[in-house]
Amino acid sequence: MLRFSFLFLFLSNSLFASDSLFVKVHFVYGSKPKSAFKKTEAKQFGGIHGGHVYLELENRIISYGTNNGKWHIFPHKSKSAGKYRIDKDLKWHGDTGKLKITTIIIPVTQTQLNKFKETEKIYFEKTPYDYAFLGMRCAAGAYDVLSKAQVCKCKSRFGTISKNFYPKRLRVKLLKRAQKENWQVLRQDGRATRKWERD
Repeated sequence: MLRFSFLFLFLSNSLFASDSLFVKVHFVYGSKPKSAFKKTEAKQFGGIHGGHVYLELENRIISYGTNNGKWHIFPHKSKSAGKYRIDKDLKWHGDTGKLKITTIIIPVTQTQLNKFKETEKIYFEKTPYDYAFLGMRCAAGAYDVLSKAQVCKCKSRFGTISKNFYPKRLRVKLLKRAQKENWQVLRQDGRATRKWERD
């Protein structure tokens, strides 16, 4: 299959999707510098099993992460370090920086769209949980929002965390659904100076 640039596919899909409703789940893969490039390539939080998950709806991209870099090992009930945020500059998007990215485009109904917006409004007003290594992080946060919008099955907090402990676990699940339900998947290879996580 011919491989087009991620940016071209993204723009083409945006035009195609204008008559329908979609949620886009963007996965930036975990990575570490290759041995020959350790002096020029920075280490990243989480390394190979790191990465990040973004949700996009109507050209608005959100994700769950730390609040000013603060996080806990175990979740705190009273001192939350988590925060839902908007990615405004899209500096990770397209060919910029050559990150390894997979985007899964999920069709949604108007009802699901409304639930997504309602959840987003509530979560931006008050973050519902702490950001913790053994708790809610970006993948679990993304799954939580998707489940609130009835795109994924609702689970307990423990189930959401354990089944989506890091991005790859959520990505593999959604890729299987994409194949079964004929969702569109876009891929971009990462730059050759880093060793990237595999599916």
